[in-house]
Amino acid sequence: MFLAYRIFMGVKILITIRELWDKDMLEAIQLKALCLPEELAGMSEEKLNIEKEYSYWTNWMHAGIENNDVRALLGAFENDKMLGVAFVSYAEIEDSNSGIELNGLWVYPEMRGRGISLMLISKILDYYEKLGLKEIIVYNYHNSSSNSFYRKLGAKVFKTELQMDGKIPTDVFKCDIPAMIDYISKSTVKYKMDFY
Repeated sequence: MFLAYRIFMGVKILITIRELWDKDMLEAIQLKALCLPEELAGMSEEKLNIEKEYSYWTNWMHAGIENNDVRALLGAFENDKMLGVAFVSYAEIEDSNSGIELNGLWVYPEMRGRGISLMLISKILDYYEKLGLKEIIVYNYHNSSSNSFYRKLGAKVFKTELQMDGKIPTDVFKCDIPAMIDYISKSTVKYKMDFY
C-alpha cells in the first residue's frame, strides 16, 4: 500500500494507492469504457464489451505468474472511492529489453487535475525500478489528448503503429524510468503532495 497526502483547499486529504482486488475489477473496466471515447478522439465509435473486457483483464491479472510476468493493477482510492486505475506489465522485448509497459491509465474525469495519474505512475515506477527495469513504454492513440501528458513526463514517440484492425494510428512512447521519476518528483510540488 502507498499513501499520498494532498492539501486541497487547506484540508489534508489521504489518497491510498493499492493493488486492485477482484471486486474492484468491474469498476476499473467500466472506467476504461467511460474514458475510451476521449482516448479515441473521434477516430472510431468503438465501444467496449464490458463483460468481455472484464473477463480478459481479470484473467490477465491472475496469469502473470504463469507467464513469468510481474503485473501490477493499481487503484487510487479516497475513502474507498475509486479515483483512477493503472495496469502495467513487462514490455514486449521488441519495444524494450529492460522495460515495462503501461497497459492502461484511466482517471475519472471529475478527479483529473488532482495529481492522481502522477501518484499511480510514481508508485509503478518506484516498484519496477527496484526490480532493475530501466524504461517505460506507453501505447497511446495518436489523436488522444493524453499524449501531451506523456510528453510532459519526458516520454518521446519512437514508433507509430496501426491498431484496432489497422484503423487507428497509435503512438508508442518510451522514457527512461529515472528521468520520469525526476519529473514527477518536481511536479508533485504543484499538487502539494507528500508520499509515504
